[in-house]
Amino acid sequence: MGNIVTTTPNKVAVISGPRGTRMIIGGCGFQLLCVETCHFLSLELMTLEIKSVQAETIKGVRVNCGSVAQIKVKALKTDASAANTAENQNGTARVTNTEYDYPSITLASTHFLGETEDHIRQAILRTMEGHQRQILGTLTVEEIYKDRAAFSERVRELVHDDLKAMGFELVSYTVTHIDDENGYMESLGATQTELVKRTAAEGRALNQAEARKKVAQYDADAEIATAEAAREAHIAVNQQQQAQSESDRDLHIKQAAFETQVNKARAEAEAAGKIETAKQQQNIVREKEQQRVVEAQVHLEITDRQVERTKKEAEGTSLADLMSERNKAEAVRVKAQGDADQIRMIGEAEAAAKEALGQADAKVLELKAEAWKEYGDAALVQMVVDKLPELATAMSAPLANTKEMVFISQDGKSASSLTGDIATMMSQVPATVKGLTGVDIRSMIQGKSSGQALGALAGASVGGAMSERAAKKFARDVEISQDAVQVQMMDERARRGD
Repeated sequence: MGNIVTTTPNKVAVISGPRGTRMIIGGCGFQLLCVETCHFLSLELMTLEIKSVQAETIKGVRVNCGSVAQIKVKALKTDASAANTAENQNGTARVTNTEYDYPSITLASTHFLGETEDHIRQAILRTMEGHQRQILGTLTVEEIYKDRAAFSERVRELVHDDLKAMGFELVSYTVTHIDDENGYMESLGATQTELVKRTAAEGRALNQAEARKKVAQYDADAEIATAEAAREAHIAVNQQQQAQSESDRDLHIKQAAFETQVNKARAEAEAAGKIETAKQQQNIVREKEQQRVVEAQVHLEITDRQVERTKKEAEGTSLADLMSERNKAEAVRVKAQGDADQIRMIGEAEAAAKEALGQADAKVLELKAEAWKEYGDAALVQMVVDKLPELATAMSAPLANTKEMVFISQDGKSASSLTGDIATMMSQVPATVKGLTGVDIRSMIQGKSSGQALGALAGASVGGAMSERAAKKFARDVEISQDAVQVQMMDERARRGD
């Protein structure tokens, strides 16, 4: 009976018992109960921070030094790349032919098997810190400050044998910081800093000057190269342009030649086309002219027929128009003759009437003159007497237009006074006639014999009556003559109308 022990590649299992000591790395084994023991030892890399405080240098200057060391059990004789790998059927890889450094592992197991990892760390850390102080005591501050790599290498060389005796190896060692509490390294650093700054400034200035020289030289070389390249490019461009110009010239010459041939062929084709077109136009013109001749002949025939027809129509129309115009002229002449005869006869009748009227007026005037001469003032009295009613009417006309009269009187005689006023007005007429004509009507009526006065008035009345009858008879004769003229003209019109 027992236990199955398995390990990973970063751990080793040490089984000890009656069967001796066995080491299992990255595999499995069997531990018998009660008679065998099993302990594990880590093969992993350990990181140690080594600090040396107030370590004295060779000149007695105390410095503080810090470093970092990577340490592990020396488990392999060769690098991990020396191991061979084999692929199983299931696709997993298995490391084979790995050469482990069992003596170193045995040494480490002898010293630290069964110890905790922290105990192992502290033991190795104290060993590394002692060796670091030992190396610091053999160097000056300047050597440590100036060349840390040399310091690291000396530490690595010094600690190698001791670690190998314990079964360990130093994988990596790096100094992280070196300083002191008295300002020595700061002063050294300041001097070195200023020196470095001066050297840096000098180097910078030198480098800048050299850089400017180089830049200027490079610029000049670049400009020269550029100018040379530009010249060559210009020459090449000119040559290319010349070649292009020559090619363009040849092309233009060929194009001109081709265009000449094309234009010639096109001109010949156009000329042939124009000639053919002219011939066709001539045929068309010829046919059109023949058609026009035929149309002209047809038009002439039609025109002759139309002229003949028009001539006949014109002859008939002219004869009819002539007869119509002749009839119209005859009608106008007859009408004018009738109008003239009418005007003449009317004029003659009017002249005869006016002559008769004039004669009647003259006769009347003659009779009146004789009557005035014969009867004298009696006729004037008769005429005044005849006009007395008209005078009375004229004098009373204003009273006839009066709608209403209002009489204001104290003795009640206003109406009789109006009648008396009218009588008074009429009694003033003989005086007015005497003032105008010199004839005293009152004396003629009262003073002369009544027989003489009455005879004169009777004669005047008879003469006037006779003259009026003569005038009326002459007027009737004139009217009869005018009626006769009108009847005669109507008979003439009726006869002409027939």
